[in-house]
Amino acid sequence: MPAAADRTEHRDFLNRYYGVSRHFYDLTRRYYLFGREGVIEKLLSEEWSKLIEVGVGTGRNLDLLHKGRPSAQYAALDACDEMLGHARKRLPWLSAIHGFAEDADMTEPFGGERPDRVLFSYCLSMVAEPVAALQNAQASLAPGGKVVVVDFCDLEGLPGPAAKGLRKWLEWFHVEPIRAELLEGQGADVRFGPMRYFIVGELPALD
Repeated sequence: MPAAADRTEHRDFLNRYYGVSRHFYDLTRRYYLFGREGVIEKLLSEEWSKLIEVGVGTGRNLDLLHKGRPSAQYAALDACDEMLGHARKRLPWLSAIHGFAEDADMTEPFGGERPDRVLFSYCLSMVAEPVAALQNAQASLAPGGKVVVVDFCDLEGLPGPAAKGLRKWLEWFHVEPIRAELLEGQGADVRFGPMRYFIVGELPALD
């Protein structure tokens, strides 16, 4: 697991950055966080009753899911205090906890019951140890559940200068694009967005 000092530093970075950007986050992210709508639509076409989003941000995704399935139970996990506060105000029905994806108890918000779905939406690429985060999420699932990931991919389909510039910009925000091999190594079925800009992965529960 990441050292306590590393976690404190990352938490401070998140709070500094999102303490300001949370006010206009949703307005700007719609132009480059692609693939989220498709993931939400697919989730709403499936059978489940408990879902937790890791890296809830402003709560935008859970808001849409709740509108589509208000009878379900929703929870959120985030390492950023500023975003958690924002999400709690936006979604008063939400059970939200602070923690890190690698070792947080994802059953806690449900009173110890296991979720059917764990959602990582443009979050896994900012996690220090993504494999540990995925394994923790998979181990938290109810039987037959799954982890759903949508995030930046390797950008291999973009023209060279564009891909280089975007990678540099993502690096500045502590974002590491997700490789297909990372998800496939955990048993994921994956599909790619245009030009491999984003990747979607679905991972089964651990036995």
